[in-house]
Amino acid sequence: MDNTKYKDKFFSIMGDSISTYEGISPSWYNTFYTAERKCEADLLSPDDTWWGIVINALGGKLLVNNAWSGSLVSKLPQCEIESYGASDERTAFLGENGTAPDVVMVYIGTNDWGWNMPIDPEDGQEEDLSVFKTAYRMMLRKIRRNYPSAEIWCFTLTNSDRMSDSGFSLPFTKDGRPLTEYCRAIRECAAQEGCRLVDIYRAAPGYESMDDLHPDKQGMATLAGYVLEELARFSD
Repeated sequence: MDNTKYKDKFFSIMGDSISTYEGISPSWYNTFYTAERKCEADLLSPDDTWWGIVINALGGKLLVNNAWSGSLVSKLPQCEIESYGASDERTAFLGENGTAPDVVMVYIGTNDWGWNMPIDPEDGQEEDLSVFKTAYRMMLRKIRRNYPSAEIWCFTLTNSDRMSDSGFSLPFTKDGRPLTEYCRAIRECAAQEGCRLVDIYRAAPGYESMDDLHPDKQGMATLAGYVLEELARFSD
C-alpha cells in the first residue's frame, strides 16, 4: 500500500473501550482509558494508542474518535440509549463541523462476543439488530449512507495476553460461541458491503494487556503493528 495516499487525510474511529481515550473520546460516552488508567497503562499521549500510531504512520489526522466503552455492534434488548454501533446516533457522529472522514476504522465487536450475541440471522431476523451480523451490516450501510466518499476499514477481532501471567490468554470460546465466528461474520459483511478488511485476527497471535483485555502501551504498539502489517497487504 502507498502510505502517501493517506497523508493529511482525516480518520475517524468506530470502536469500544480498547479505542477510548479521555480527552479525545466524546465526554458523554463511557470511557475506559480515564486519567488513572492511562497512567496505569503508560498511555501518556494519544500517540501511544493503536490508532494514534497507525494514523501517524500513515501521515493522517484524527477527526472523530467515536469509541464507547462497553458498547456492542448489536443492540441489547435492555439497551435504552444509542450506545450500540449500529445506532443512528453513532453512525452519524463520525464527522465534525462539516468535515467528513476520508477513512473510518471500524474496530468493534469484542463485547458482542462477550455478551454471547447470536451471530447469524434466522428466518425473520433480517432486520433484527440484536443479531450480530445483521447489526454489523446495518452499521456499515449507515456509515456509507452518511459518509459516501469515505473508505471503511473493518477490523476482525483478536486475542490478548498478560506478561504477568505467561499461562493466560483470552479464551477463544465463550458460552459456546467462538471468537472466530464473529471474525467470520465481519469478513462476510465487509465483502458484502464493499469495505476493506483489516484481518488482524490472521496476523495477531495476541497483544499485551493490563487486565486480560485492554492493551497497555506495549500492547497498543503490538496491535498497531498488526494493523500496519495488514494494511501493507492492500493493493492500492
